[in-house]
Amino acid sequence: MKEPLAVLAASLIRDAGPPWEQATHSPFLDALATGTLPAKVFQLWLSQDYLFAKGLMAFQAITLAKVPRDCHKALISGLAALDSEMDWFEGHARRLHLDLEIPPHRTCQKYVDFLMRCAYTQPYPVLLAVLFGAEVSYLAAWSALEARGPYAEFIERWSNPAFGKYVEALRALAEGYPHPEAQSYFNNVLVQERDFWQMSWEG
Repeated sequence: MKEPLAVLAASLIRDAGPPWEQATHSPFLDALATGTLPAKVFQLWLSQDYLFAKGLMAFQAITLAKVPRDCHKALISGLAALDSEMDWFEGHARRLHLDLEIPPHRTCQKYVDFLMRCAYTQPYPVLLAVLFGAEVSYLAAWSALEARGPYAEFIERWSNPAFGKYVEALRALAEGYPHPEAQSYFNNVLVQERDFWQMSWEG
């Protein structure tokens, strides 16, 4: 049995209500956990997650330009990790013969559009809440799974201690720079996450 994640005590999660559960549990994840997820479904998700990661990188770069100096180390480390993640995605795409130049699914595009709209229009405390929401929901979803079966490598990658440490740093920043709109935007992220899992499952 895995230890509970300390980061899940964050006030933004505590006050999120049902959207938190919806963002971190899905039939897609259930099938992935049991090893019964069809390869074609997983490959659809992998391709779309790569396109999302490209959008997330742009969002993080703009956020980095807005935040105070004490936020730089965490965000720069996050960007470096995301750059490595892109290399990792591309390596797997070659191995699996995936086309990463496909158009984004409308759900993926909607999520990226939301991030970019936030990046250009919202103050940095809201952007920190948005980034924390995207990363902590992802960490929680993958950390709930046991790293076994055909997808063990992916479960391990997105539930590893280094990722957890990064998300904890984001939590500290989000809570250190509160904003009246932070919860609303955090919850919007959770809705986008929920829809992304549904997209991957339903096609």
